[in-house]
Amino acid sequence: RRKSVELLDVQTAGAMSRRRVSVKDLGEADCQGWLQRRKDGRSFLGGKWKRFWFVLKKSSLYWYGDKMAEKAEGFINLCGFSIEQATGCRKRQYD
Repeated sequence: RRKSVELLDVQTAGAMSRRRVSVKDLGEADCQGWLQRRKDGRSFLGGKWKRFWFVLKKSSLYWYGDKMAEKAEGFINLCGFSIEQATGCRKRQYD
């Protein structure tokens, strides 16, 4: 049980350190752009949708509050997942 707790702490620390990277420090991205992400909400209607700047770099997906952010709002490790470009996407212009 102790080893699993230590492993969780190491994984959490790794994810937190990856969130400290700025958009600029990531360098050239494999793919990047604006996406809507639903924030968790406890209201009857659920969470609100918010726009974030997403950056895919190798097997790491980061999201930021804007294109020049100094720290990621979140990070997902996609290692072990298959990533491919979607076909037939709808594009929406944002003001």
